[in-house]
Amino acid sequence: MPLTHQKYLQYSPFFVDATEMSDLDWERLNTKIDKIPQTLADFLVDIKVSEFIDALAQKYIQLSVQGPDMARLIRDVVIRDIFIGDIPKEISDRLGVDQTLAREIANLIISQLFTPIIEDIKKVQNERYPGRLPAQSQVSGVRVQGSGQSGQDPKPVAPPSYAKASEGTAKHYQGEELPESGGNIIDLRSKS
Repeated sequence: MPLTHQKYLQYSPFFVDATEMSDLDWERLNTKIDKIPQTLADFLVDIKVSEFIDALAQKYIQLSVQGPDMARLIRDVVIRDIFIGDIPKEISDRLGVDQTLAREIANLIISQLFTPIIEDIKKVQNERYPGRLPAQSQVSGVRVQGSGQSGQDPKPVAPPSYAKASEGTAKHYQGEELPESGGNIIDLRSKS
């Protein structure tokens, strides 16, 4: 079932706070968006992102009323307000879930939602947080973590490739869903 217009606006990383933001905050947000690659700006308004967040909210009942918070978190990573490696901590803090569930949700976001735009995300993250990402982190060098869960809940589905996805990224995501028992995660921590 397609999202309603209201749910799209509620789960869109771009529009989530549009009606509550002051004019100054709205201008600040748009200034930040103007500084990121167009592929990332397009990602923020793509309906597939809202659908992914809706699927997460349906799959994890704890998140059923926290879709807008997920949209804000995704937006904050894309516009460089949050370091991508801090997603599990931010999910736990913002949504009030335990670290295990936070890591599982972060794995889904990074391995499914961010896959088509991961190179652009790494680029803007390296600009904002120099030295925090490994120099040669690769999409193909993913680490699989099992969650030990199996169920028939709907799984989030990644959006299509955004403009200039890298060869490695395009090969990684080909429309199939990752197994629920272990989504891939990119190890972005320093190896030192």
